Amino acid sequence: MVLTRLLGSKWTHRFSVVTVLVNGVRALLRGNKRIGALLLGIALLAYRWSPVGIVLTLVLHRYGDEITDWALGRSDSTAVP
Repeated sequence: MVLTRLLGSKWTHRFSVVTVLVNGVRALLRGNKRIGALLLGIALLAYRWSPVGIVLTLVLHRYGDEITDWALGRSDSTAVP
């Protein structure tokens, strides 16, 4: 019940949108158009459903490098064993 109120609050929605927008703009500034456009689109959903933005932000912080490599078409063969 407390979690429902927390996730449904106005500030949680705003925080969710702002974090996804910041990540999207950062991706665009780095030249990653795919991820940037995806994040800006998800920011629209994040205002309606704040858990989407929160989960996406956590996933990007955990797997950001792998997602960026995929979006830019880089392979893992450049990694040193």
